[in-house]
Amino acid sequence: MTATEDHGVTTLDRTLRLSLHTRHGSDEHFRCLLDDALATALDAGADLPRILHLSVLRGLLSTPVASDPRRSEQPADPSRHLFTTPADLPRALLPAPPHPGNPHSLARLLRVFVTHLAPTDRHTATALATLIEDPGEAAVAHCALVRAAVRVHDLEGEAHAWSRLRHLITRMPARSWPGGATVHDRDVLAYLRPDHRARFDTAIGVLDLSPDLGRALLADLPGLSAVYREAYACDASDRYTAQRLAGRRPDPALAHAHHTIRQTPASSSAVAAAVVSANEQILGGPELPVADPVYRLHARITARTVRAHQLGADDLTPEPVPAPLDPARLPAYAGIVRHNADTPIVAALAGRVRAEATARDDREALLILADAGYTDPLAVLAGAAYATPQAVRAAAGPPVPELSTLLFRHRPADAARHLSAAAVADWPTAAAVLEHAVTELLASSGPRIAHHLHQAVTSAFMCATPPGASPPSVIDGTHADAAS
Repeated sequence: MTATEDHGVTTLDRTLRLSLHTRHGSDEHFRCLLDDALATALDAGADLPRILHLSVLRGLLSTPVASDPRRSEQPADPSRHLFTTPADLPRALLPAPPHPGNPHSLARLLRVFVTHLAPTDRHTATALATLIEDPGEAAVAHCALVRAAVRVHDLEGEAHAWSRLRHLITRMPARSWPGGATVHDRDVLAYLRPDHRARFDTAIGVLDLSPDLGRALLADLPGLSAVYREAYACDASDRYTAQRLAGRRPDPALAHAHHTIRQTPASSSAVAAAVVSANEQILGGPELPVADPVYRLHARITARTVRAHQLGADDLTPEPVPAPLDPARLPAYAGIVRHNADTPIVAALAGRVRAEATARDDREALLILADAGYTDPLAVLAGAAYATPQAVRAAAGPPVPELSTLLFRHRPADAARHLSAAAVADWPTAAAVLEHAVTELLASSGPRIAHHLHQAVTSAFMCATPPGASPPSVIDGTHADAAS
């Protein structure tokens, strides 16, 4: 069933829109109408934009639920996860929806779609980028358009994308911390402020194309500048390694960045030290002294996997598993498996992580293993609490990306119910669910799905907004109370 085929639901839409704008009848009456329409859509397998439209509208008519004081507004422990670039370190600090300051919005969702589509469908990606009203998210999206034009040597397209990107950078609104405090501008917590976050993500988006622009964007943010320098060094190390493997003379600037970390790995983050250590081992050099055992193992396995895949190395014996594994970091070990999937080198680690995660009921680690193909996804998904708004609100910690990915990949009907429950409970949570499932959505529905989802959300907000009023800013950008 689609929205255009179900004339009854279409008529209901028109009735609701008129009733909501004039406020004829009670809110309880509107909620009952929407509940019936939503139940019908879910049972009949309506298309996802239709379900999303009704769910968002139902959520907008719900009585706001007070935050549960038992739920921490602090982000999950970053050490539980594996990061492959220093740029992901500040991103791990972001609060999860529905807490104030979370980044999830329609603008960010469209930006993620643009980033995924730009390499293969620049026309659609460009059209989507024009729909993003938030200048910061639009700037990050245009980084992907610049890269896509450079990749195919489209000089005109590159010039246009650069011009638009620079215009958007000048339009980024300046914000301030609640209460006027500026102390965090000097450390990595600056990433929590939406305007600083947009500048950092834009700098990372053109890291290898215009490092000087990135440095200029972060000149007054020392904490984020330090992360940017490490991210640049890691990218430079990767390019230096590729040049060496191709038999080319390395670019001196890239070689310098690589050797700077190689000579003093202890002065860098574990993420950066692991990247350079892996590249050294790929080139036949020794393992660097990476202090963190998870990242030391990650560098060793990554180097062996790359040498096997790219250089034809015949040593595929499973890498010995350290004993014991840190039980608090099982998702990070699972991340190593996923990063180096489809090779016997990770077989022993995969088996060990699967056994310990099963024994400890670490669902996040099991979901990552399932995403990598090392455990049965249907078994992991069985019994997951995702089908009601109450379950979504009660879930501990941030939405797990792999849950959305695997639901949309293997159980689309349950994925629709999961998304509906999230949208009824809280729109930013629904935006996060969709963001995590972008790859699966594009694979199953094609690039037009992004336009259809955009229309579904905007029409729901327009329908529920009184005449003459503006929709809440969370629809396209950040929470209004995240930063003034």
